Amino acid sequence: MSYQRIGDHTHHQYGTIAPHGKHTEGHKLGAGKYIKSMIYGGMDGVVSVFVSVATVEGGNVGIAIVIILGLAKLLSGAISMGVGDWMSTQAEVDNAVNEKRRETWECDNYIEGEIEEMVELYVQKGLSEPTARRLFEIFSRPQHRDLFVEMMMVDELGILPEQVYYLIYHITQTPWKHGLVNFGSFLAFGCLPLLGYIGIVAIDRLNGKPLNTGSESETDRSSVEPFLVSLGLTIATLFFMGMLTGRFTGSSLLKGGFKTVLFGCIGAALGWGMSFVLHKLS
Repeated sequence: MSYQRIGDHTHHQYGTIAPHGKHTEGHKLGAGKYIKSMIYGGMDGVVSVFVSVATVEGGNVGIAIVIILGLAKLLSGAISMGVGDWMSTQAEVDNAVNEKRRETWECDNYIEGEIEEMVELYVQKGLSEPTARRLFEIFSRPQHRDLFVEMMMVDELGILPEQVYYLIYHITQTPWKHGLVNFGSFLAFGCLPLLGYIGIVAIDRLNGKPLNTGSESETDRSSVEPFLVSLGLTIATLFFMGMLTGRFTGSSLLKGGFKTVLFGCIGAALGWGMSFVLHKLS
């Protein structure tokens, strides 16, 4: 571990230790809870849109058609991913609500059985039975009932602590925000593979050239190959997303970037390869 001292403070990637033992933790829970939706939507957007435009571009149908189909894929994919994330997150919350009700009922009607279950779990984790029993006899008292239900949901059922926190302390959970982040991430990252093609159209229009719809010969197209620009933007976007993941998780930025590029390129190659094979067979 590496530490850095600035004045009387000791800084580390996990937090800051101030004089007299005061400790400031470096958690990123605010934005971090949406990191899954952001990466999921962004990676699916950039890879799927790139595969779509690369497949269509290979058919020499013209840049205009490539852009139209790419934009259609971008919008439909963003809506699908956003709604899917929203509904799946809502389903998780609904399941957690139902389990909370069940655990609360069991505490109210058979607290002895719940204590035995938790004692057994914590004995398996290494506590002695007398210590575990004493611990949960305290937690199961009426004034600590919410804490006891929270521990049962996390340890016994494996429900995410964040969901438990929202349920126990009656803070409104907002699954639609996960869907919105997914939708926005898909749009923001997914539009980048199209920029190479849109840029070529913009340059041609500024130079007074007509929009290529596929009827012109290949020699009439711009000398700058938009596919290579799109490929470069896709790789750069994947690398940025990997670094962003590393920033939130505290892992190596370069490792995260290269890993995301690797898996993204594998996914894109498989998608393009499947479309190429089907095209040859048709």
